[in-house]
Amino acid sequence: MTIPTKYPRLMYLLLIIAPIIFITSDQNQFHLKQTIQSITHEETPGNQNHNHSNEGIDHSNPKNQKRMGIYHYNEGNKFLKQNNWEEAIKNYKMALRHNKSFDETYINLSTAYLIGKQFEAALKTLNALQAINPKHPLLHYNLACYYSLTEKIALGLESLEFAVANGFNNIQILKRDPDLENLRHDPKFKKLQKSLLAKNT
Repeated sequence: MTIPTKYPRLMYLLLIIAPIIFITSDQNQFHLKQTIQSITHEETPGNQNHNHSNEGIDHSNPKNQKRMGIYHYNEGNKFLKQNNWEEAIKNYKMALRHNKSFDETYINLSTAYLIGKQFEAALKTLNALQAINPKHPLLHYNLACYYSLTEKIALGLESLEFAVANGFNNIQILKRDPDLENLRHDPKFKKLQKSLLAKNT
């Protein structure tokens, strides 16, 4: 079989180009693996993973610490919305490593623990927030949820009263939150609900 004269030139080019493509492709795969390793590199105690690259970040800079705290807080929120409380907890804990005075992180971390029925960890988290901001209304609301779920009705109602006294006013959540179910049968709960409804009208 004869080969037209234009094909040997084409074959020659392919022989040159093919190894270049292979080498480039192989280097890209290696770079991708390196990127994944740097993202999932364990660099904090307790097997907590950073989910972002630390390249060029000054960890001693308070602004960077705050920004990274917000990043992990938002990641935690994302997982909490997906009902993935375990991943949410990891991210909230990481957020608190970067910013120990991030009130909302304590609230959402305790919520994630309550969803996972990790009651002791939820109480510990809420106690930590109480030492920082004892008048946070959602601190007392989540304490009410904790006491309700652990069937400590009197303490739950007391915490709910503190929540309302400190500014909690979401009547819809009060009516619907399944965590408060054990408190709803008590006359004090109904009285509190009526007084909150009167405040909102």
